[in-house]
Amino acid sequence: AVGDNIWIIPGLCVSREDNHNVMRGEETQLLGARELSPSSVYVMPGTHCKWVQTDTQQIHDFRTVMTGELHHLLLRHSLVGAGLPEQEVSGDAYAAGLERGLNSPAVLPSLFEVRASHVLGHLAREQVSDFLSGLLIGAEVASMSESFAAQQAITLVAGPALISRYQQAFSAIGRDVSTVDGDMAFQAGIRSIAHAVAN
Repeated sequence: AVGDNIWIIPGLCVSREDNHNVMRGEETQLLGARELSPSSVYVMPGTHCKWVQTDTQQIHDFRTVMTGELHHLLLRHSLVGAGLPEQEVSGDAYAAGLERGLNSPAVLPSLFEVRASHVLGHLAREQVSDFLSGLLIGAEVASMSESFAAQQAITLVAGPALISRYQQAFSAIGRDVSTVDGDMAFQAGIRSIAHAVAN
C-alpha cells in the first residue's frame, strides 16, 4: 500500500527560557551538510539564517536570525527603501555596509542612517540594497560569532551568492569557514533519511 511508504520527518525545536526556536525544513539540509562537511557550527543563510551547534552525535542548540526577511521588509516596506530606483549589484556598497555592521553590530541606530545617506548624496540610490545587505550580515556575523569559540569549525550551507557574502563577513573577522552547496546538502539529507527509514 502507498501508506506503507510514507514517512513524516519532524522538524526540530528548542524551548528554553533563553531560547525558543523552531526548524522546519532546514533539518534535512543540515543532515546532508553533516555528512558532507563535519563541523561543530553550521551557518545556514537564507530568509531566516540558522546558526546550529552540533557534534558528531547530536544537535545541541540553534538560533535563528531574520536577516534576509529584515532586508526585504526594510527595502520594500519601510522608509529606508521608499522611492528607490531599480537596485544594482555593488561590491563596494556591500563592503562598506559590511564594515559598518561588523564594527557596530547594534544595528538599530544605523538603519535610518541608510535612508539619510542616500538622501544626502553619500550613498548611491541604486546601491542601497547592497549596502543594507552588508550592514545586516555584518551585524549578524559580529553578534552571533561571539557565542562560538575561535577554534570551533564553521561550515556555511547555502547557494553561491549567499556563501560569497557570508564568507566575506567571516574573513573580515579572521574566521576561516568551510562551505557546502545548499542543494547538494539537501540531496544528501534526503538520501540519509531514505537510508535510515529503509533500515
